[in-house]
Amino acid sequence: MPLHFVTGDPLLTQAQTLAVAHNAKGRTETGILEMAVMRQYPAAIAVYQRRCRQQKHPAGTLWLWQDTRPRLLFLTVRETGTGITRLRYVQAILMTIAREYALYGITSLAIAPMGNHYEKSEILKLYPIWLSKSKLPVFVYTDYLVGVKADETLHMGED
Repeated sequence: MPLHFVTGDPLLTQAQTLAVAHNAKGRTETGILEMAVMRQYPAAIAVYQRRCRQQKHPAGTLWLWQDTRPRLLFLTVRETGTGITRLRYVQAILMTIAREYALYGITSLAIAPMGNHYEKSEILKLYPIWLSKSKLPVFVYTDYLVGVKADETLHMGED
């Protein structure tokens, strides 16, 4: 299935799993999207932060929280809450998703915007490299528009 770039609110996704970027220290991030994720999924954030304090999530790894709908896939793309998003960490995570999504039971994936406006264009170039040949339906949110549902209906397969 092709890779789809959409704009809207990833928290309104119809995908089975929502991927969100975070940091290896588990520190609270203060962006608008990050704060919305924290308000909507406080238990998932609390467990992820605790696991980070236990040093279970180095940068370049992912972790799946299955107790919500959509499920949350934490992408550890930064060393700290104020650090930059490293392309090597994003690449490592995308490669893991491309190879192991079935092992995680992921049937469709929405990826929330990651990186700041300086990093965004370089990060967006990585998705086709690693995910375009995958059979996994992937919706990459390029811009976060609060409360705006992206058009995923034409592309969603059966879960």
